[in-house]
Amino acid sequence: MTFDDLARLLGMLPAILDRLDTQNALLGRLAAATAPTQPEPTLLSVRQYAARAGLSACTIRRRISDGTLPHVRVAGSIRIPAASLRPADPADVSRLAREARR
Repeated sequence: MTFDDLARLLGMLPAILDRLDTQNALLGRLAAATAPTQPEPTLLSVRQYAARAGLSACTIRRRISDGTLPHVRVAGSIRIPAASLRPADPADVSRLAREARR
């Protein structure tokens, strides 16, 4: 290998590195797109449910006690179906706000 051959190879190096960067980026996107996703849990703990609902754990326990929130006991701990989480109905929010002001 001559000095000219080495100089030519060094001149090609930036283009090779750019191509590798492009291929790495494509591989990263492909890996992210095909990565397995975690399934949503079907039963939530009181703390998990409270965090998702934007309420305190005490409020969730109160709703369980008064029967307004369905739940099951699993190995002595309370689990709440994730399906029972639903967006707040604007009419309910307005009604509750009026009642709280009285």
